[in-house]
Order: sequence, then structure tokens, then C-alpha cells
Amino acid sequence: MDVSFCVFSLPFAQVMKKDLQCRIAKMKQRYLLFVGVLTWFASSLDALPHGAPERGWADAKNIFAFGDSYSSTELNLNLQQPNQANPLGNPAYPGYTSSNGPNWIDFLTTTYNESEVLTVNLAYGGATVDSSLVEPYLPTVLSLKQQIEDEFIPAYASPTPLLSWKPASTLFSIFIGINDIGNSYKDRNTTLIPSIFAVYAGLVDKLYSSGARNILLLNVPPIDRAPLTTAQDTSTQSLEASAVADWNGRVAALAKEFNSDHRDATAFVFEVNRVFSKVLDRPCSYEQTCPIENTTAYCEGYANGTPSWYSFNTSCGVPVDEYFWLNDLHPTFRIHNATAAAVAKQLSKRKWSI
Repeated sequence: MDVSFCVFSLPFAQVMKKDLQCRIAKMKQRYLLFVGVLTWFASSLDALPHGAPERGWADAKNIFAFGDSYSSTELNLNLQQPNQANPLGNPAYPGYTSSNGPNWIDFLTTTYNESEVLTVNLAYGGATVDSSLVEPYLPTVLSLKQQIEDEFIPAYASPTPLLSWKPASTLFSIFIGINDIGNSYKDRNTTLIPSIFAVYAGLVDKLYSSGARNILLLNVPPIDRAPLTTAQDTSTQSLEASAVADWNGRVAALAKEFNSDHRDATAFVFEVNRVFSKVLDRPCSYEQTCPIENTTAYCEGYANGTPSWYSFNTSCGVPVDEYFWLNDLHPTFRIHNATAAAVAKQLSKRKWSI
């Protein structure tokens, strides 16, 4: 409607009628102008380059795992690499573990994955952060330092890696500290742990320099409640419990400092200690661990492993999987299952750095 007629000279009734028509016409004109501006603005936004999509656990393609016997599956770098048939490469699933069945990294890779995940597990039984600071039980044990510097970097961070991977879809996990604490806490060496963590932080930085952008740091479980320690006096138990708490506080601080220094990466901390403690206090805290009957002892008949994950030796009273502890330090697979489920849940709630 042409609004130029709004300037007029007419009888009062007609003026009122025309005035109303004029107001409506102006409102329509303003509305069409407003809609036109919105349409232009929306089309302009569409023309702008969009940021990269958010990524997370559902987009994971690879895991590089480092640690000790709680994680090790005994991968041989010279044999088959991870593939669709065996996502952990070699040996045959679940590998050679300390849990009389799959361990947490097995479960995370094959049970709680939300996509096809291929895992390179470089963890080594008995490992400490740096063998020159805390000696492992055998000189042939590969420390965390060796796993990263002598295996990961040459084999997987080189221009021709044994397995291709991309930073945005790869998780790096480090589960270390059990042997560092167990082999040193009685010495009460006040300078040792800070020295260990200086190396630990440096190794995390080396992973970052090699392309790692999503790093999972698992803290130490309550090994002071393992039969190896509970068989000793209460003061020894308290001493190890304090060492565990100190270690875990330092892991949290390491992650916080790393995140502050590297805005394009994320270090996640997973509370293994909390999961283990809940199950030791109440096995049915998690569905996966509800069958556990014994949380304090282990049976010698099961200590070196059994033919199946559910073997029953009458001298032990209940099947092997109904014990929390397989031997004096290592738990059975059920707590590993619950741990992996909780790790996946945490990872699913957080977007990854890309």
C-alpha cells in the first residue's frame, strides 16, 4: 500500500479511517524491512567459515596406552599391529594381563568404545616412571620413560609410523605410580617424589610435542588396602595410604599445570582410587562388580591365574571372579570392567581438544 496518501485533508470520520489504514501500512512496511534485514543477516552467517565440529569419545579412532601391570597386555611391536580383527594387535585378546581376564584398557577398547578403536598398548608390567629413580623388580622392565622415548616416539611419532593416527581422534592414557610408591614409600625420601614428577611432567610434554592433544592420567588405586600391605602393621598401612594420597594430589596438579600451559590440549584426570574404594567398601556400587564376595583376601589357588575367568577351586570357597584380589597386589577383571565403564562415561561427557 502506498503510504503517501497519509498526508490528507478530509472530514473527521474519514480522517480517522485513513489514519488507521496509514498506521497499518507503515507497520507492514517496517515488518517487511525487519524481515529483510534478518534474512540478510542469516545468509551472511551461513557464508562465514564454520569452526571445526566438537569431538569426543564417540569420535575416537586410536588409543596409545602407557603404564604398568594394571594396563599391560604385552604387545610385541614386531608382530601384528592393531586391526579390525584384533583392535589391540597382539597377542590374542585379551592379551597377557594381571587380572585373570581383560583389563581396563581391553574393556575400554572393545566394550565401552562408541566407535572402532585401535589401541597400541605399550604398558609394561612392573614399570615405574623412571628406572633410574625407582628401580623396578627386574632390570628388563621398561619404565614409562622408555615406553615413550624408546618405543612410542620412534615407532609411532616418526614420519613413517607403524600405525597411522590423528591428534583429534587419539587418546593417550598413562596409568602409573603403583610401583613407584610400592618400591619407595618405606624409605621416606622427601626429594624422590618431586624428582619423579619432574620426569613425569616432562614425558607428558614430550607426548604433546609428538602430537598428543587428549591425555588421560589415571591416579593410583588404594594399594594400601591390597593384601600385600594389609598383612603388615597399621603404621605401614597408614604410611602407604599417605604416599598414595600425595601421589594422587600431584597427578591432579600436573594435569592442571599442563592444561594451563597448553590451551590447545586437554589432560583429563580419572579417579581410579575412588572407583576401587567404592567397590572395596560395597561391591554392588557398580553392576560389573556386584558378584564379588571377598574384598579383603585372595586365594593361593587362584594367585597365578586360572584356566577361565570364572574358574572355581573348592579350596577357595567361591569362584575366582568373586574375589576382588587375584593375588596380593592385582585385582581380578571385574573391577577393571567397572573402571573402564567409568572412564568411558567421563570421556563421553567432555569434548576433546582438536
